[in-house]
Amino acid sequence: MKKLVPIILLLATLGLGCKYFSSMQGGGGPGGESGAGTGGKDPKTDIIAASRKFIDLKFFSAKMDGMGQTEIKQQVDYAAPDRYHISYLGGTGAGMEIIMIGKDTYIKTGGKWNKSPGSNTPMPTLRDSFTENGLKGLSDEKFEGSDTVDGKTAFVYTYKNVTPTGNYPFSCKIWIGKDSGLPMKIVVDYTNGMLKQMTVNYDTETPVTIAPPVS
Repeated sequence: MKKLVPIILLLATLGLGCKYFSSMQGGGGPGGESGAGTGGKDPKTDIIAASRKFIDLKFFSAKMDGMGQTEIKQQVDYAAPDRYHISYLGGTGAGMEIIMIGKDTYIKTGGKWNKSPGSNTPMPTLRDSFTENGLKGLSDEKFEGSDTVDGKTAFVYTYKNVTPTGNYPFSCKIWIGKDSGLPMKIVVDYTNGMLKQMTVNYDTETPVTIAPPVS
């Protein structure tokens, strides 16, 4: 199990790595400024604007569907500043859950929760992908027009990059809400590594609360 946790978290990190959201200050989230930047006139500016909003969110949920050497089906919930709840809905690790609160990690297998031994070495998490390093390999940004996600209008962009962890090249398609300016969906295609494609659908409106499990 000690080996399984870093591998699982790494896969989750790779899945969200395509967004390369930077750690720049500002932005909004619920209650902040709205709108998707330039509306497609400057794709890079729009993606960075979405990055600022996303990194400032106090909570979000993401449903992840990955294909590659193994199937990945997860729901990831986040609550600021350092709380994650990862549920494995199918594929590798189906039925398992992980709760991370700061340095504490709880793992549920076989219907039972166990606390993982603490460590002074930070483990990779989803937000590790949102650092400024993620912007370094950005290229070929394009505006692809408008679409709808769950009945809401979104602007669609494509680009290429490499993951902050592992330097895996990928191409990405991202849907950014016209009104919210926040990512709504992404589809990532990797050219090498265990993961070949990841689709992520975001819920940035439903509040998230994460607490230690009750034994």
